[in-house]
Amino acid sequence: MRVTLLLALVLAGTPDAPRLFVLPDPGGSFLSANAAATPQSLLDARKLGEQLRYEEAVVEYQRYLQAPERPFKERSAALFELGFIHLVLGDEATAQLRAVEALELDPKLSLPPGTPQKQVEFLARSRKAWLARARLEVKDRESSDAASLVRVSVSDPEGKVARVLVRFSAKSAGPFSSTEATCDGDVCTAALPSPTGEPSFTAYYFVEALDSSQATIARAGGADSPFQLVVVDTRPWYQSPWVWAIAGVVIVSGAAVGYALAPGPR
Repeated sequence: MRVTLLLALVLAGTPDAPRLFVLPDPGGSFLSANAAATPQSLLDARKLGEQLRYEEAVVEYQRYLQAPERPFKERSAALFELGFIHLVLGDEATAQLRAVEALELDPKLSLPPGTPQKQVEFLARSRKAWLARARLEVKDRESSDAASLVRVSVSDPEGKVARVLVRFSAKSAGPFSSTEATCDGDVCTAALPSPTGEPSFTAYYFVEALDSSQATIARAGGADSPFQLVVVDTRPWYQSPWVWAIAGVVIVSGAAVGYALAPGPR
């Protein structure tokens, strides 16, 4: 705590200490962060940051970020501001994580004129890290693909992806099992097994890329926001139990009619 307070006092006398962010509005003019449309939690977070009350500011930023319905540009700016405060507090890993999340929301994130140099440099480093990250994108199936096939595009600039897993479940809330995808170049595919054992099924799934230490470094979807796949029984007609059931009814019915129409005593 003493170290944090000392750092805050030192930063208070420097031009690069966190200060009020001024964000552009859609019309191109600049609005103060105190605009009426800004949620109180975000106003409070920025005010606490200006007062060098960083730990309290972090709490207010997190409170603001619990409201996912806010405009993505506003959320992106708040995430970056939170990341910079984590940087000031010495937590570089969390700082970069928040800044990268900001860029995921708004790849065009920029800072207004007059922004302190430390923040400008932080954004530049974060953008470089964001561009180097592995990425996964679930693609549409091709016409020749099986109905249960999941096709994923992999972008891996630094060659860190060792495995790609598809995690699936019969329920949107899980629990999720996993199957490993087969990769050919930058495309990976996996046929989802039926979670219920039935030939027709609905599966919920997401995709993860793991590095050599089995840490997750990229994800498409997630346990809280899985993709949905509906598979209708596509077995050949002669393998379907419904075909044989219907055939049995036809045969029995035909035999009954034939017996009824046959001449001779009963």
